[in-house]
Amino acid sequence: MAEEVKAPVPEAEVPRAIAYLWENIQDLRNEVREVRRLTVGSYEKLDVKIEELRKEMDAKIERLYREMAVEFRWMLGSTVVAGGLIVAALKFLA
Repeated sequence: MAEEVKAPVPEAEVPRAIAYLWENIQDLRNEVREVRRLTVGSYEKLDVKIEELRKEMDAKIERLYREMAVEFRWMLGSTVVAGGLIVAALKFLA
């Protein structure tokens, strides 16, 4: 890679060059602060959204659990009734 040859900065221009560089550094710092602020805000919004979704999912899971419990009770009850009918029929036939 070839090095660029630059003309030396005249001594009178050094304070201006330093001021220009300092201003650029301050602009960059401000941009970094703004990006950090936006990022933290985005993370907080995501945390809130995730918590809302988790609550919704917990409610849905609880509802499905209750529905399954009811269906299981019906299935168990139906099986017991069917078994009782079979036993009664076998006793009747015997």
